[in-house]
Amino acid sequence: MGKIIRKIVFLAIIAIVAVVLYAYDSAVIPTEDLLLTNETRLDENAQCITQKVEQPLDRHGNLDVTTWNLYKQNSSGWDVTLKQLAERSDLLLLQEAKYTADLKSFVEEQELYMLLARAFTFAEEPIGVMNLSRDRALSSCVFRKAEPYIHFPKSMLISYYLLSDATQLLAVNIHSINFTWGLDEYKAQLSVVKEALLNHTGPIIFAGDMNTWSEQRSEAVAQLLKNTGLIEAIPNEDSRTTFFGHRLDHIYYRDLELVKAESIITESSDHNPVKAYFRLQKKYPSKKLNSAVTTN
Repeated sequence: MGKIIRKIVFLAIIAIVAVVLYAYDSAVIPTEDLLLTNETRLDENAQCITQKVEQPLDRHGNLDVTTWNLYKQNSSGWDVTLKQLAERSDLLLLQEAKYTADLKSFVEEQELYMLLARAFTFAEEPIGVMNLSRDRALSSCVFRKAEPYIHFPKSMLISYYLLSDATQLLAVNIHSINFTWGLDEYKAQLSVVKEALLNHTGPIIFAGDMNTWSEQRSEAVAQLLKNTGLIEAIPNEDSRTTFFGHRLDHIYYRDLELVKAESIITESSDHNPVKAYFRLQKKYPSKKLNSAVTTN
């Protein structure tokens, strides 16, 4: 029996090593931070873009935001769930989105505007965090942070969207690094977020898979919120995905009125989507929007 167990363990180790070698052989990690849209070719390199915008992100002051780790579309039914979320969200923030032909077709069929912060490419298909919306972002930049041990990066999008009261929404979509026991690298990634939050006046959404699977990581995020004045949108019936007893996916906000938040149970990913319903605060004066608005 002992020989059989040792043989099984040996074969399992060989299988794991084979998978890791295949992953490294099939993956390409770009040396530059690359932002992709469905309006540019995949061979165009840019960390930041500025776009012309025709319509505000919200609907007459209502703003629905969803965050979901798409798990690289490895689970069946992802397209059905994604369609339901896209139809009911003004801003859809995805993590582990793999820009396959199927996902590209989905974006085109739903007539969505896509931003993808390419973390790396696997089998010639870009993977990273993705924003989906009905109109373009005013501007957006991608930032990456490499995992300390496996070196595969996690990506982040910092984007600005026009709102109907002529203010701008800062939307941060993050997939936090995972494979590190210390906090230095984790806090370094959050420092980029902190700078953007402190430099923005107006509404903010900070959301994504933050890999807050320890008390120390949760405290690091809590300190960031304290310094920047953000609040968490917590679902009343909380079915968010947990690891080591800690919830991983979050939506934080500032200068918005929270109507309600919910988590949606699904088998289409290893994470459950989180959605928050907001209204714009009335303290901002209304202004007539130009037909086309750009940032400076």
